[in-house]
Amino acid sequence: MEAAAPFHFRHRRLVEFADTDLAGIVHFANFFRYVEAAEHAFFRSLGFSIHTSEGSRHDGWPRIEVSCKYLRPARFQETVEVCLRLTELRTTSLSYAFAILAADSPEKTVLATGTFGIIHVEIDSATREIRKTPIPPALRAKLEAAMKTSA
Repeated sequence: MEAAAPFHFRHRRLVEFADTDLAGIVHFANFFRYVEAAEHAFFRSLGFSIHTSEGSRHDGWPRIEVSCKYLRPARFQETVEVCLRLTELRTTSLSYAFAILAADSPEKTVLATGTFGIIHVEIDSATREIRKTPIPPALRAKLEAAMKTSA
């Protein structure tokens, strides 16, 4: 995926020392934490939460597929920009493409690119049953609108 691809949502964050190794380079797994934080901010921007609860029922979005291609390291005290684009919206699931950029560099160097898919589930805390369920209509409408802006 090229950095010039249209993205719907962008989220910046500072690379903290706890995210890095002794050389000040971000541990590979933390790239997924950055993407997840951007996803949560994206849901909030739509007026929703990634996790909701009502009585014994909880809604959530477990990952069903993730991929990441690492191109350059991110380093301590850099600002990274995570760019999300919805690529697929189905009845119970959705997929994103992402790019992580070095926000402080003049050319916004691409550090990593990837994809991930999530599925909407309901979790009954009393029975511990987890089952996939359709994306709620109000959220679906917001996601459909977001897809149109990133097409």
